[in-house]
Amino acid sequence: MSRPRPTIKFDPSQYDRLPFEFQPPQDGSAGFRAGKLAVLKLMPVEHLPKGLIPKRGLFVQPPRFHYGWPYTNAELFEMGSRCGFLDLTPVPPGKVPGVKYMSNLGTQDKLVKMVREQLGIRSCTPELCGALSKKSFICISLTTNYKRGNRTPPTDDVRVIQEFLGIVEPPSWLLDAEGCHNWDVRWIY
Repeated sequence: MSRPRPTIKFDPSQYDRLPFEFQPPQDGSAGFRAGKLAVLKLMPVEHLPKGLIPKRGLFVQPPRFHYGWPYTNAELFEMGSRCGFLDLTPVPPGKVPGVKYMSNLGTQDKLVKMVREQLGIRSCTPELCGALSKKSFICISLTTNYKRGNRTPPTDDVRVIQEFLGIVEPPSWLLDAEGCHNWDVRWIY
C-alpha cells in the first residue's frame, strides 16, 4: 500500500521581490517563470539576488547557484600541474599523462587539502562541480546559495585562493548544471 504524497504548499507571491528572470513558475512546476535561457543570458552574475535560499523539508526549492570560476578541463589540468594539486589515474606505459587521465575527485581532494593546510583557509571548501557558463560546464565552486544564501566567503580568503590558482577574473555566481538547475520540488535536510 503506497502512502499519499504530501501536499506541497507554494505561494509564488513570496518570490515577487526577485528579478523576473529568477522567479519560479506561478504554478510551482519545475523551471523558471521566464525560462532557463533568460537566466542563462544573465549568467554569470557578480551578486546573487536575496531570496534564493532553500527551506528544510519538502518544498518548491530554488535552483542551486555556485560562487566560483568556470574552467575547461585543459585549464584545470594546467592549473593543477602548476599548483601541485593535480591527481592522475594510472597512465598506461607509453602514454603521455594528460587531461584524459585526470582524476577529478582526487584533484579536488588535493586542492581542498592545499587550501586548508598551505593557505590556512577554512571559511570555504573548493569543489569541482558542474555549472553552466559561456566558457564551460564545470567550475571551481567556493560556496553555493544552498550553503550560505547569497553571501560569499570572506573577500581576503577568496583573493588568496584566486592568487594561488593564478586566476585573473573575479569569481561570480553560476547556475548549477547537475541536479538543481531549476525551481523544483525537492527534499532538503
